[in-house]
Amino acid sequence: MEPGVFWLTVSFGLHIVLVNLGVGISIVAPLLRIMALRRGDERLDREAYTLTRFYAATYALGGVFGTAFTVYLFSYYPSFTSLLGRIALYNYALAIMALVAHFLSLTLFYYGWSRLPPRIHTASGIALAASALLIVLGFRSVFAQLSSPVGVDLATATVTNPLEALLGNPLLPPLYLKSIAAAITATLVAVAGWHALRGEEGLARLYLKPALAGLVVVLLAGAWYGLELRRVEYKFNNIFGGLGLGGEPSLDLSWLLLLKILLWGIQLAGVTVALHKGVARARRLLAIAALSALVAIPAGEYLNAYSQYPYFIPPSEAGVGDERLARILNLLSPNINTRSELLQLITVTSTTILLAAAALYLAVTRAGLEAKNRPGH
Repeated sequence: MEPGVFWLTVSFGLHIVLVNLGVGISIVAPLLRIMALRRGDERLDREAYTLTRFYAATYALGGVFGTAFTVYLFSYYPSFTSLLGRIALYNYALAIMALVAHFLSLTLFYYGWSRLPPRIHTASGIALAASALLIVLGFRSVFAQLSSPVGVDLATATVTNPLEALLGNPLLPPLYLKSIAAAITATLVAVAGWHALRGEEGLARLYLKPALAGLVVVLLAGAWYGLELRRVEYKFNNIFGGLGLGGEPSLDLSWLLLLKILLWGIQLAGVTVALHKGVARARRLLAIAALSALVAIPAGEYLNAYSQYPYFIPPSEAGVGDERLARILNLLSPNINTRSELLQLITVTSTTILLAAAALYLAVTRAGLEAKNRPGH
């Protein structure tokens, strides 16, 4: 595997797990807060605060791995990064504006707990959820464009139809719905499993029915996305061809699709058993389901990304005969300077330090959460 591909894979996998949990918490925590205020339920209020506190503590960590991914992308593939910045200008603009709004709303929602008037604090929670949805929309529109570009001219690296390039890709609706549903569902299952391990049956039970509904939506949205992918033959064949549902794959990733389905089934089993037999009797299975939910996040992302390997944009969708552009879109044609052994040693060393620091940070964060500080204290 190309060093650039390897480092992109590592950094993106770590980043995307934290991002998905962040998106899920950004939607779940405000809902719990609203329920707590309406019912006067201190337990729900504490739960919403604990989730928000976890997100506030790990927000920067997700950003660090996202930055690492960006640095690797720019270092190994500078020409493609330049091209992407031009054809996805409006997509990134939406994501960046939403990121700024998200940071501000997270600050208000977390630090304003028990300090801001209830209506203002609720509004900050709604802004937190809305900005999270917009962030996903911005970045997923980029992913849709990388699968099958519309509204752009790759040969000249220009946007020919901004609205179409931003929101008009046929792959975007199912991809967006699948992404939002998967993020929320993974969060629900993971939190339910965490509470089950701690013997907090009441809190674990709180998430089970929404998680079950989420799993159904994920399945339906995934099927919809799979049907839409038929328009991108290269990706479709790599995902489904090994199962006899498409043409001959260039890279058979049907095993990864089957793994993803298995992980979905484990989550479904854990949630269903816990609902029917009780959290106490399904404690271990629910914990395994939580782990499956976390593993399913990078599994799904890798399936979607590497189904067009070794290209950033599938050749059938690029629609160009320019040899230089074809090289830019090929993951196997990185910046020649990055093949330096010294540079690889520096990369390994710095990334190892980063991972060690991240592990220490998570350990300290967990210790802080275990203290169970009251909201506002």
